[in-house]
Amino acid sequence: MFKTRIALSAFFAAMAVAPLATQAAGLPSPHENLQDQALEECTVEAPSDTPLASGRIVAVDKEAGRVTIDYRPLPLLPEGGVRVFAVEDPSSLKGLGPGDRVRFELERDGRGFVVTRLENSN
Repeated sequence: MFKTRIALSAFFAAMAVAPLATQAAGLPSPHENLQDQALEECTVEAPSDTPLASGRIVAVDKEAGRVTIDYRPLPLLPEGGVRVFAVEDPSSLKGLGPGDRVRFELERDGRGFVVTRLENSN
């Protein structure tokens, strides 16, 4: 077990120093392409024909334009759970209350998420 820790420590140290060595030698970093690719993947938006997520409303705050939804894992939120979401169009909260089943679509908004589409599925 001790040898494994030393081997892992050496591996991570080499990975940390590798970009510095290539930069000092004037070579392109092996991670540059991965970073560019990751940026491209982050800016790609999901197509609008994707199936809607489903969940159950826990609470509605019409004045603040927020809804609390108990949801299953989603592509954007793989952990699932209960979360408060801002709603893009507060008028879509009309007629909804705790316990209602809904289908919804999310978009990332900085650090949070915004419900862009909300349908009652009762």
